[in-house]
Amino acid sequence: MFRLGDSRIRTKLYVAYAGAFLIIFLVSGVIIHAQIRTLLQENTEAELSRTTEALRTMVRATVDVSIRNYMRAVSEKCLDEARSLNRQVQRGLLTEAEAKDRAQKAFLSQSIGRTGHVYCLNSQGVMVVHPKRSLVGVDMSGMSFVREQIQRKEGYMTYEWKEPLETKKRSKAAYMTYFEPWDWIISASSYRSEFVQLVNVEDFRKRFFELRSGRSGYPFVFNYDGYLLIHPHLRGLHYHEYDSPGLSDVAERIVREKNGHFDYLWRNPGEEELKKKVVYYKDIPELHWVVASSSYYEDFQEPLDAIGYVMLMALAVAVLLMIPVSFGIGALITRPIDRLQENFARAADGDFSVRMEQHSRDELGLMAGYFNSFMERLTAYSQDLETEIAHRRKTEKELIAMDRAKSMFLASASHELRTPLTSIIGFLHLMEKQFRTRFLPVLGPLDPLGRQARQFEKNLNIVHIEADRLGRLVNDLLDLSKIEAGRMEWRDKTLSVDSVLHRAAEASRAPARDNPKVKLHVEPLSEPLAIKADEDKIHQVLINLLSNAFKNTESGSVTLSAVRVGSGVRFSVCDTGRGISEHEQERIFDIFYQGSDENNRSTRVFGTGLGLSICRKIVSHYGNQLVVDSVLGKGSCFRFTIPVARDED
Repeated sequence: MFRLGDSRIRTKLYVAYAGAFLIIFLVSGVIIHAQIRTLLQENTEAELSRTTEALRTMVRATVDVSIRNYMRAVSEKCLDEARSLNRQVQRGLLTEAEAKDRAQKAFLSQSIGRTGHVYCLNSQGVMVVHPKRSLVGVDMSGMSFVREQIQRKEGYMTYEWKEPLETKKRSKAAYMTYFEPWDWIISASSYRSEFVQLVNVEDFRKRFFELRSGRSGYPFVFNYDGYLLIHPHLRGLHYHEYDSPGLSDVAERIVREKNGHFDYLWRNPGEEELKKKVVYYKDIPELHWVVASSSYYEDFQEPLDAIGYVMLMALAVAVLLMIPVSFGIGALITRPIDRLQENFARAADGDFSVRMEQHSRDELGLMAGYFNSFMERLTAYSQDLETEIAHRRKTEKELIAMDRAKSMFLASASHELRTPLTSIIGFLHLMEKQFRTRFLPVLGPLDPLGRQARQFEKNLNIVHIEADRLGRLVNDLLDLSKIEAGRMEWRDKTLSVDSVLHRAAEASRAPARDNPKVKLHVEPLSEPLAIKADEDKIHQVLINLLSNAFKNTESGSVTLSAVRVGSGVRFSVCDTGRGISEHEQERIFDIFYQGSDENNRSTRVFGTGLGLSICRKIVSHYGNQLVVDSVLGKGSCFRFTIPVARDED
């Protein structure tokens, strides 16, 4: 007997996919319906847009013909006047200058619209006749429309022009005739917007309504004042005169926006109900007209409504049938998964003894078996991990003990080394003093022991230098071990910033004298200020930074400065030396790390690599960091901040 619970997952999924396919089919129908609706609507709107553009083009063409004829009549009348005056010149009745003067007066007396006029150019683009006397004799050939007039000499043209006090250009029209004897290009020119009165709506009314869209659509025209110039029902009315405020708002919006489209509700005269329409509208600026084309949505809505009803019924039936099927299939699949999820949750809480029962031989039954195997291995891994953690904790304790022993050893060794080193350095001082005061004076200039004595003095000086260096290393190791062990003694007290700078500067005079090419500059605070810190520790930081600055600077300057920053004082040691590469700017604070001389400019022996590490730890004790800014080849600047002493301190 076939049981869906014992079947393979693929069988269950097949049933689920069959139901999903049915739903997808219905959803696809809805999507197709929506796409068809969108397509029909877009086609209708595109047709409206094309119709509106065609209407505007037709109106503009009609206006162009009217303007062309009018301008041509004016221009040819001026040409006839020039010919008549030239014939009088040929008969000897007038001089050519008198004839041109009379022609100029006759041309300028012509009235074209409100601002139109007649002007004349010669073939070089020089203005010979113009209402503005300041333009007569001016070369106008630099303007594009003048160059076109020179090239054509006759005919009709339009161009954009802006008067000096206007903010935007307007369309102008001009008709040209050429009077060759005087080399005059006679042009009658005016703005196109001034020829509205020449347009007779009745000339194109019939053709206008032939350009309609849809079964019920029609075009119409408003002027900028809000009057309907062309409309199948409401011609001549202002939008304030409509019997419906809603219709008045629609008309007012079209006149206000001039270009665009929107949906609205409209009722023609004789109709009782409002219907949804869409309108596209574009303006003709030169005529102050807005041409619009509209259509009712019902032209494409009726077939879509029938399709929508059929698909909605099919969708409703499918949903009702699929609900019980979906619940049944979902229960078969999700019930074992829920049990598996519960067991995983118990395992996540630490109960690794949880196991699942295998109720079937399908994929979910196999998954239960895999889960049980997984839990057995996880139990074994958990036990191994606990053993590993215990081992690591033991090792960690041993390492901590070793680290403490190392620190104690360093502290003890450094302390034990300091006593004999102090004696060695003291005896070296005594040997140098005795050698210079008692032995060298008794040697004459020709004494053969003089050379050996001088070599012995050099060797003694080298031993002294290395002993001092070893002493500094021991002191650094002792300070480092104390800081790491937390046994460093801090004797904080109130210190004058100026005294801290002065003490550090005085201690650095010797290295400054050793290299006269490097100058030491001190920039104190502009006002007296005090900090609370360990005087010797702050001095140790500044001396270490100044020593490094002198070591790494062949020539230039080293600057020691202090400045108030918020609630602290920022100390800075800057040099113009070899600088530090970007990848080394953090490593120089590591223990025993010494920066490399990438430019190979220095042959000096540098320190032990502990100074900057100790300096950073001292600064960090006061809650701040020792930072460095450096550019390779240009110098370095080390900065740290110490809190200002409080008033009670």
